[in-house]
Amino acid sequence: MASHDDGEMVGDPRGPCDTVAVREVGDVVEPVGPVKRERIAVEPSVLRWARESIRLDPERAAKRIGVSAATLAKWESGELSPTISQLRNAAATYRRPLAVLFLPRPAMDFDALRDFRAGGVGDPSALSPELTTEYWRSLSQREVLLELEDLGALHDTAVSPAVALSLDTPIEAAGALLRAWIGIEHTSWRDPRAALAGWISATEAQDVLVIQTRGVETTEMRGFSVSEWPRPVVALNGSDFQRGRLYTLAHELAHLALNAGGLCDLHEADRSTRATDQIELYCNRVAAAALMPREAVLRAPSVARATTEHLWTTDELDVVSRPFGASAESLALRLITLGKATWDRYWSLKPAFERHYADARAQQRTSKGGPSFYVVKARDLGPGYVRTVIDAFQGRMITSLDAADYLDVRFDQIPRLEAAAR
Repeated sequence: MASHDDGEMVGDPRGPCDTVAVREVGDVVEPVGPVKRERIAVEPSVLRWARESIRLDPERAAKRIGVSAATLAKWESGELSPTISQLRNAAATYRRPLAVLFLPRPAMDFDALRDFRAGGVGDPSALSPELTTEYWRSLSQREVLLELEDLGALHDTAVSPAVALSLDTPIEAAGALLRAWIGIEHTSWRDPRAALAGWISATEAQDVLVIQTRGVETTEMRGFSVSEWPRPVVALNGSDFQRGRLYTLAHELAHLALNAGGLCDLHEADRSTRATDQIELYCNRVAAAALMPREAVLRAPSVARATTEHLWTTDELDVVSRPFGASAESLALRLITLGKATWDRYWSLKPAFERHYADARAQQRTSKGGPSFYVVKARDLGPGYVRTVIDAFQGRMITSLDAADYLDVRFDQIPRLEAAAR
């Protein structure tokens, strides 16, 4: 019997667990001779599908599971079967329940996000493993809420968009409709953090699940939405800035109102004729109108004095945009709609906007400290989601194991997570 490079013994790959002799060495009991652990017969094509569906190449998948690439190749060809502990590692790596790996054939359940990104071709294989994982997480959390609704832990909610927009809806009217739907009255916030928290809380109150992602580059995704009703989902990139996330939230709400969820990077597409680019441009303008109502923007002294040809600076834009919780770039886009700026000026400032973002991200990466694990966890899952699950547990509608599973924490961590979400 040959020893395999992952530490397992290779004999009959599907054979039962051997009984081995042991010996006592002091207080330690050691096996005598090689130990062969039980290998589990699983369908090789399911293992291959599980890996490919999360966009992992064999080398990265094997490293995360803790075996060699050669061992993984043998699993996927049927030459060798994994042990139960290896299957558990594979399930965790592939972000799938263990039971899925025992299916007789691959499950065709991956619903690719509609791709609204600049240059996007709608090819799901282009998505990173990190983004794919976060997309699945959003669907999983939505299923939890639907289950809690079935159990009576949540009230029944609308099965169609509460606000219906079309590309023919005028921008100003669409922005006002979004604000009315979410119930936002503020047009002046003390800081971007308060603005983002206020909009998220108001959005959650309308039965929209708002989550935030980790580990996904902003160059790949600023946000995405799942426009399935009831309980649609908006995902914000947690690596983005507060003002950027707020704009993304309003943008994705416009997608939900269009009933056209998808993957966005919020690029500008005024020079494009692609249908998806026109949807993105419309959602950008609606988001700006919702965040920065026309009359409130025009009351700003510098805006009131400006003509269309005014050569706006990034500093001027930053001063006006801050009370709205918006970015200088989003204000520039808003001023174009209001006839107070031009596209030429926007594009001339675009490199300065990008440099600002790059500098701020670099500073963020090198800064020490940061929020606690529980604060970040509550943010990522969504404060409303966390409270809903905990309320269902405290109301004895789900078990402690269910609550820990739905919140992805140990049960003894739930009180501190609850405090972070309140």
